[in-house]
Amino acid sequence: MHLIGVGGAGMSGLARLLRGARSVVTGSDRSENVVFSTLRDEGIRVWSGSRPDLVEGTSGYVVRSAAVPADDPEHVECLRRGFTSLLYAEAVGRISEGKRTLAIAGTHGKTTTTGLTVAAARGAGIDPSHLIGGEIPELGGNGHGGVDDVFVVEACEFNRSFHCLRPFAAAILNLDHDHFDCYPSSKDLHEAFAGYVANVNPEGTVLIEESIPSGVLDGLPSTVRVQRVGSGLFAHIRAVDVCPDLGRFSFVPVVGGLKLPRVQLQQPGRFQVQNALFALGLVNAAGGDMGGACRGISEFGGVRRRFEVHTGQQGGYLVNDYAHHPEEIRAVIRAARGRFPDRTLFVVFQPHQHSRTLHLLDEFADALAEADHCLIAAIYGARESREVRNSVSASDLAERIRARGTRSEVGGAPEEIPEQVAAFRHPQDLVLLLGAGDIDVVVEDLVAAM
Repeated sequence: MHLIGVGGAGMSGLARLLRGARSVVTGSDRSENVVFSTLRDEGIRVWSGSRPDLVEGTSGYVVRSAAVPADDPEHVECLRRGFTSLLYAEAVGRISEGKRTLAIAGTHGKTTTTGLTVAAARGAGIDPSHLIGGEIPELGGNGHGGVDDVFVVEACEFNRSFHCLRPFAAAILNLDHDHFDCYPSSKDLHEAFAGYVANVNPEGTVLIEESIPSGVLDGLPSTVRVQRVGSGLFAHIRAVDVCPDLGRFSFVPVVGGLKLPRVQLQQPGRFQVQNALFALGLVNAAGGDMGGACRGISEFGGVRRRFEVHTGQQGGYLVNDYAHHPEEIRAVIRAARGRFPDRTLFVVFQPHQHSRTLHLLDEFADALAEADHCLIAAIYGARESREVRNSVSASDLAERIRARGTRSEVGGAPEEIPEQVAAFRHPQDLVLLLGAGDIDVVVEDLVAAM
């Protein structure tokens, strides 16, 4: 198995999964990054640059990320050797066909819920394979090849890649408009998610958040079991006796009318209760021991860059989080209020993509205005034309936030952020560093000054 683009989050996880399944794995990427050393430590041979002379073997598989063109020299060499060529999404789809696949889709919460599902499965005595879009050291990273026939996978809607999956049980956590380059309208988005659940095993299960339109389920065969997850009295999977404790929640899960042992979540935020319910529902669909699943979730520490708390030597706190959509930002701000009730909130936000910022400008402003003070870094652009990049700026968002009564400044590139934070931050401020781009490169510098 040769993976081109192995330094990416998805491809590096796939390399780990395949290695765990006892495949001979090699990989390459344009430039070496921090992932390379850990892959080498795990026995995976990787190199930087395009080196077709290093490719070995015959009649294998070559997997490339969507960013790698078909005329890449290593790809051409693999084809010459008789390798079968697959894109990343196709390779993951092939894996899902041969296992009882538990897939987690939705606009928000996929990575954390996928991690919770793996933790619940392990607590239930199952050793699943998994692919997760984030680093979770306690689970062995973003990919693992397990001994059991269960495969837990984050189902990404970008470019409809989740249509390649063949789940045994599929979850839709929520449904908000996000990838405007893929889905110009809500109708397009809903049709894509309908296509995802239509691929569920005819004897399988679909778990869906209770407010999601029923039209998403129209293509399902009658043999598929549908379970709604939520707080309503008639939800199939819900939480009762929910108790907050400085922003972290415990609750008693009810699955199919049966009360399970109390779960104590480690990560703050009321939304984490919903994520945990989906994880429990998926493990229940796989036939796992539910008491053990509850213990597994209670012991789960979380995902890197999901409410990741850092403490400075002078007593300051910084929360590093991947939130890049208005609903995610609002959820993190409210979780921070609960977890640190005596702190004022200073949000440093790097918008991700100009098109998302433009389409959701007022929604971003509404969410960020819930903070006490905002610093808006330059927008992180990706896959966008010059016309789109010129359509909106960080100053546009800062102005909208100020119009809502919240103090807001315009920041610059990531390397400028530490100095700007030092100029504006008060000692009692909790710094929330938010965004899906490269803003987290300044975490160490910020924490060192706190």
